[in-house]
Amino acid sequence: MFRDFKPVWKAFLMSTVVCMFFFGFRVIAAGPDALEGTEKIPANDAMSALEGTAGHAAAAAQPFEDGVVCQPPGPCMEAATQLPLRVLPRPFSHLYREMRAAEEAIVMANIAAFKPLYVFDRQGLDQSNPAEPAGWYQVGRSRTTPEGWMQAKDLLEWRQALLVSYTHPGNPLEGRSPVLMFRDRTSLEAIVDDLDMAGKAKTIYDGIGSGAIPESVVSMEPQRFVDITRQFYVLPILQWSQTQINGDDVRLLQLAAAVPRSRGADTLESTEYRNQAQVGRTVASGLLKDAKTDIVFVIDTTRSMQPFIDMTRSAVAEMTKKFSAETADRFRFGLVVFRDSLEAAPQLEYLTRNLTPELVSGEKLVELLDTEGKATAVGSVDYTEEGFAGVEAALQSKWREGALRFVIFIGDASSHPKGHAQNTTGKDETDLRREYDDAQVHLFAIHLQDPRAAEDHPAALAQFTHLARVRGDDNSAAIKQINAFEQEQYRALVDHLTSRINDQLTLATGGKPGGESAPLAEFDKLWESALIEYIGKEATPPKDIVAWALDRDLVNPADKSLDVRVLVTREQLSSLAQSLDQVVQALMRAEVTQGQFFEALQGVAGQAMKRPEDLGGPTRLADTGLLPAFIQSLPYKSDILSLTDDMFASMTAEQRSQLEWSILAKLDQYRTINEQVDAWFRVNDTDPDQDLVYPLHLDYLP
Repeated sequence: MFRDFKPVWKAFLMSTVVCMFFFGFRVIAAGPDALEGTEKIPANDAMSALEGTAGHAAAAAQPFEDGVVCQPPGPCMEAATQLPLRVLPRPFSHLYREMRAAEEAIVMANIAAFKPLYVFDRQGLDQSNPAEPAGWYQVGRSRTTPEGWMQAKDLLEWRQALLVSYTHPGNPLEGRSPVLMFRDRTSLEAIVDDLDMAGKAKTIYDGIGSGAIPESVVSMEPQRFVDITRQFYVLPILQWSQTQINGDDVRLLQLAAAVPRSRGADTLESTEYRNQAQVGRTVASGLLKDAKTDIVFVIDTTRSMQPFIDMTRSAVAEMTKKFSAETADRFRFGLVVFRDSLEAAPQLEYLTRNLTPELVSGEKLVELLDTEGKATAVGSVDYTEEGFAGVEAALQSKWREGALRFVIFIGDASSHPKGHAQNTTGKDETDLRREYDDAQVHLFAIHLQDPRAAEDHPAALAQFTHLARVRGDDNSAAIKQINAFEQEQYRALVDHLTSRINDQLTLATGGKPGGESAPLAEFDKLWESALIEYIGKEATPPKDIVAWALDRDLVNPADKSLDVRVLVTREQLSSLAQSLDQVVQALMRAEVTQGQFFEALQGVAGQAMKRPEDLGGPTRLADTGLLPAFIQSLPYKSDILSLTDDMFASMTAEQRSQLEWSILAKLDQYRTINEQVDAWFRVNDTDPDQDLVYPLHLDYLP
């Protein structure tokens, strides 16, 4: 049954994926040695996927011996990756008509800092002195036309599109401190190496707050959260080095900072930037006068759930009675119901149903819960249900632009794990949580615990808890556990929850609740996290600077402050998707025929390659040449890329299925990203649509 289902699902995926897009990875490196090395890094760090020990200054002069081929009229290409070479202008640099630094030769003065340019030619390049490289680059904003020449000293080569993004900072009291940006590595190291690092850092923050800005600090991240998936900025990695704090690997990063369509260096010496950067994350009553809230209920409608569906309907009905005319218009609701795989239990009638293609009023939701949200009278094959499918379906709701987005997930059983025959999404709680974060959707979970199914409780609780993790606080989850036999506990909870949601929005928009509900700690933290995202829309990240920063909180190094991402375009992601589809087909063929993986891969990919026989020689998937070259050039670790015949032969059937589903889940995530029209950004105003970029989280790579 599992085997019959997968090809159908995969065929649907690839019909969409093949027409996807390409993504452009490159590291902003001061030299060709950036981010290379072999030191092993623990996997529990978001940056641990990066390989290497340090990035240093540029190596000795290598004119045209650094793997770059320039063949006019097209842009210069990196031979190893077949990607066009791009560079980043330093602030206050000029574009000249010819290779002559004279005022009368200037074509464009003060060209936008750190906005990628394509390279068409390099003349007289000498990087033996990294601080003052000699030579010229012919550059242009599009890959079709050179526009002039720039001096090598005014540019930074960008070889792989690795950059970082700010993590969600959490609430004002318990969240992390904003990222400080230092003038040089020595200044940052002086803080990191101090026995009282937290104390030294607090002194700097206090000084900035009082206007006494240390000379060593150039700028800082705003106190409010700037989400890169909503407000695009570019923080490319130029150089990096690694050290340890309390036994954990941390990285010191040299970063450039840019914001599309924006100019001017944002330093703490600028009163305007300093003031906006220090606006706190506390949300005062009335601050969100125009806020709207979308709430989608995801409810298990298997046999045991009817009493809880009825009580949810009653709670929502009571909630709508408390709405004022203005409040009612601010709320919209959705309803997704789920059961289990029809392959295993056709009598269940459906796997998932989205009963609200368009979000509806509270009154309409009550009607739907009464007429359409009925529990089935028949049982499924096992206790586990397909909750992941319901959670995924809810994410595809037609959320209103700018609304606070919540999902209330109600169920009594665990979901089929990834790789299980009845797991229809190919995803697990980790995959879905990542997608929820990118979409700024916050999930509140209610786990109804039947004492007769106690053996399922640990698995279900782990899944529900991860899905309900509060963004910005990895130690908190918006989850409540209810004894399924204590129905009054559930009634009290949903009454409290719906009242609390109503009151919180009323307060946030400047109104006064009729009788304010008591705090509900689990939901209140979720609400606060959503509000921090919402007010972050008013913050501006720093731009047009080069500085050093730590990837952890200087006060509490256990908290991550920066996440690694890869800047991708549609064409690159499309080529990666096609390659991964061939890998999945080969995995399935090898399992069916009991053959070797690389033999199967040769059969699947042969028609797409000029020399399919080359697939028989390499020992690792990364060495086959099947995957796009830019993937191999990225300095990160990957279990899939390390796959060998011996590894495949030693896998159990379950492990092989897990691997297949892992790749299929990534393909589906690529499809989802491609369909999010507003998620793609234009780095330069002149970029064509095919050069739109997306800041892909490193976890999405194979």
